[in-house]
Formats: sequence, structure tokens, C-alpha cells
Amino acid sequence: MLQVVTRFVGRVLFAFLFVSSGLSKTQGLFVNTTAMVSLLQPRIIKFVETFMTFLHLKEVDQPEVTPAIATYLLYATIFLELVGGVCFIFFPRAGSGLLALYLLCVTPIMHDFYNHAPGSQAYVAEMIHFLKNVAPGRYF
Repeated sequence: MLQVVTRFVGRVLFAFLFVSSGLSKTQGLFVNTTAMVSLLQPRIIKFVETFMTFLHLKEVDQPEVTPAIATYLLYATIFLELVGGVCFIFFPRAGSGLLALYLLCVTPIMHDFYNHAPGSQAYVAEMIHFLKNVAPGRYF
């Protein structure tokens, strides 16, 4: 019985990280959506450019990232973060899948260490945050 309670408490504490972060993003979301999108859109564009270069697809037309697309991506990531966190408490496999999808989508865009010079302060900071987001992947 103690083992069941301990597992449940551990899932609640782990899910709290994602749910609290998702709830903080929803505060003032409708008032600040344009501000959040204006911060997110250049990062998405830079990620698409870097990804297309990495795949050697320079000659292919790059998809256009409009503010509407960035807004939908913002809403989708907040949804994955909140629903994945809540699901992780009661349905650990489904919740871990949603959280893994969230981290897989968000981490390379928001923590773009590859766009900074190696050894610079920004590179080190982004790399640390990137690795913090990748570290829970071993539990999924």
C-alpha cells in the first residue's frame, strides 16, 4: 500500500511541474497572445530554417510561418502541457506520451543552443535548459 501511495505522490509532484507551468502561461493569455506570438514566431522561423539546412533541403521552398500558425502552435503546446500533466497523474502511460510529445516539440524551438557560438554565455545557458528538458525523457 505504501508503494502505491508513494508512486501516486511522485506522479503528482512530477505533473505539478508541467501543470503549474501551463497554468502560468494561460494567465493573461488572451490579453498577451500577440506579445507571446511575436516572441515565438521568430524562434519557429529560425528553427525551420536550421532544420531545413540540416536536412539539406535549401532548394525546397520553406514553409511560411504566419502569426496564425504560431498562435495555433502556442495553444497546442499549452494544451499538451496541461492535459499531459493532468493525465500523467491518473493515466501515467497516456500522460507520459503527451508530455514526451510536448517536450519533443518545444525543446528544440525554445532552447536553440545551436544558433549561438559554442562557448558563449548564451550557448551555455540554452544548452543547460535544453538538457534539463531532455533529461526527463529517460522516464518516458
